[in-house]
Amino acid sequence: MWRGLFVTLVVCAGCGGTAPASSESFLTALPSRQTLEVTAPTARAPAALSESSVSALGETASLYVLTRQMTAQVNGIVGGALDTLGDISRTPPAAVSDASAVWGPFTEPLSPVAARLLITRVAPGSHRFVLELRPRSGQDSDFEPFLQGASTGAAPGGPSQGRFALDLDLAHRLDPVANAAEGHVVAGWTVVPAGRQVQVHLGEVHVGSGPTATADVVSSLLGDGSGSLVFGAEANLVGGPELLETGKVGSRWNPSGAGRADVAVHGGDALDGGQLTECWDASFLRVYARGVSPDGGVASEGDPATCAFSEPLR
Repeated sequence: MWRGLFVTLVVCAGCGGTAPASSESFLTALPSRQTLEVTAPTARAPAALSESSVSALGETASLYVLTRQMTAQVNGIVGGALDTLGDISRTPPAAVSDASAVWGPFTEPLSPVAARLLITRVAPGSHRFVLELRPRSGQDSDFEPFLQGASTGAAPGGPSQGRFALDLDLAHRLDPVANAAEGHVVAGWTVVPAGRQVQVHLGEVHVGSGPTATADVVSSLLGDGSGSLVFGAEANLVGGPELLETGKVGSRWNPSGAGRADVAVHGGDALDGGQLTECWDASFLRVYARGVSPDGGVASEGDPATCAFSEPLR
């Protein structure tokens, strides 16, 4: 289901115009796509360890492939919502006061949905924001929150800390053609001089009658280029969609890009589970891999001494 997971936000994007100076202090409340980008440790996914181990390790390796695809989908969902906030906030606000600013309502020509953005200052450098949706033919009293959150540390570079939630069910109910995904998403971020950390939770996200997915992603990136990614999920990770598996990936890499990933999956079609460890060099080439299949078979290649990290991420 991850291949088709996306949400299209039906608001006026790129309407033109520039927000007046009186609204600029409110715009610093909104995080950017770059702030919440979930990082990945390597530019390519692993292949099977060898021809003889394809059947034993192929499913476990595909979990890592799936994880990278899922990471891109998470960035698409969260980034798409943030891009929409940016598009709206670049238009002149409908109203501005000392404590709040309102943009909209907006409606695209063929969209059945109208949108409105409200940013409220609750303290110096602290804001709440909400993107509301309603039927195009409805009244302003029909608006419901689609994206709502809060941020602190507002500055020209963006807020240093915050959190927001997305109600995919609402977007789907109002326009199921444009918004296929259902479920809920919660995202948070912390930015410090040394780097940033992003947390994303997917709650029973699904498309149509497809299987649901519940996942937690924690991504950390330091200023020197090193970082880590931890991803755990209950979803259709291997085999058919009738059963859900539980999987976890822990990856970390040093400033050169060299790193290590450890993957485990069990339950559902994975039965007793399987594990895969992979190490890569600064060119993202695999230098070591070891896999344990659900039946206990072990296959490996390369030298573990070449791994940038001797132990898995805890």
